[in-house]
Amino acid sequence: MSSSRLSSRWSAARPWLVFVGCCVLSLVGFGMVINTPGLYYAVLSHDLGVTRAQVALATTIMNGVGALTMLVAGRVMRRVDSRLLISGCVVVCSVVFFLGSYFTSLWQFYVAFVVLGVAYVIPVSLAPSVLLSNWFEEKVGMVMGIALGLSGIGGTIFNPIVSSWISDFGWRTSYRLTALVLSVCILPFSLLVLKFLPDASRGEYAYGHGRKATPAPVAASAGQTDSGTAAATTGDLEGMSAHDAYRTLTFVLLAVISVLLQFTSGLVQHVSGYEQTRGLSLTQGALVVSGIMLGAALGKASIGMALDRFKVELVLAAYSLVGLAGWLLMMLIASPGPATVFGFLAGLGQGVVLVAVPWLVRRCFGPRDYAEIFSGVQVAGTMALALSATVHGAVFDMAGTYLPSLLSAVVFFAIAALGMPAAYRLRPKKK
Repeated sequence: MSSSRLSSRWSAARPWLVFVGCCVLSLVGFGMVINTPGLYYAVLSHDLGVTRAQVALATTIMNGVGALTMLVAGRVMRRVDSRLLISGCVVVCSVVFFLGSYFTSLWQFYVAFVVLGVAYVIPVSLAPSVLLSNWFEEKVGMVMGIALGLSGIGGTIFNPIVSSWISDFGWRTSYRLTALVLSVCILPFSLLVLKFLPDASRGEYAYGHGRKATPAPVAASAGQTDSGTAAATTGDLEGMSAHDAYRTLTFVLLAVISVLLQFTSGLVQHVSGYEQTRGLSLTQGALVVSGIMLGAALGKASIGMALDRFKVELVLAAYSLVGLAGWLLMMLIASPGPATVFGFLAGLGQGVVLVAVPWLVRRCFGPRDYAEIFSGVQVAGTMALALSATVHGAVFDMAGTYLPSLLSAVVFFAIAALGMPAAYRLRPKKK
């Protein structure tokens, strides 16, 4: 087979290799860095002699620093070789977890989670959505839904695994194993395939390029070659500039929606502890969290495909109602089996957090400055996520129950469910 034919096949397969890499980022990166910290709250509170709110403050610090990092992440992504940038961030995350296994004081966790907050944002929070928008002009909802949905599968897999590590080997060994899994699973993909933009000079194009009128691809802002230099100008891409998008009512609504949904999402970290207060064991509580993660995985995967095929307002309403039902029912029954089922329903509704919001950003504003606009929406949501971990912990410390937090989840989810169709109808970019 000629080298030109091999090169052509490689270029045609490149979008799908990027898709696989994004799946790994979501499965392992999100699954371990974002979905498992709550499992450590009880044991660290006991070993360090502090309250759960004090332990949860480390997560708040991580997410707060992450929100600040998002303010500049879009610009960094267009200037630095994406493969080196993502790989470097993954290495830093792994080192933080490894060193954390030797900590003896709470302040050490606070310092370490500042570093973690800087490092996790690009590979975990931004890169999967941006890369998939860059490499796919068709089937965007489908690939986003599947890849981002794997974050829920990651939680489903790693919550019982990490809880068993903590129970059998202790939290220190669990931290070391987390560091190992992050490096071994992610680095081969991040180093080899995760380029932010296709390089037309090498015959690389986004999937679906040329089959429809939409110009490709969405940029981290201006486009990258292998070295990270600009390959295209924002004027070559369809859609609104970030400067103009920030001034629209749609952007404001999406930012508020992100705040409400992420504040609710932060409660997931406390679900295991909540179930323990109702008589369940750590393993049973982790199983409920796994139910949420499994539901989130299916919800994210299916909502992406549904948004591509059906009326947007109906899809958003359906998933929001299911999520509302799940959170509401979790307050009523404490039996392990039903609690896991209700957690699964709540998880289905989580699809609107990580898939519907980035999908709406792209549909409302176009691909031109997607990364920067999406980062702006994510800043607001991540700040809410940062506060939620400590707020929900403080609510428990003061009230002795998580019920007020669960009630807030129901109310915020309901408000967001009304706001998303409004934001879509007011979108400035309509075809």
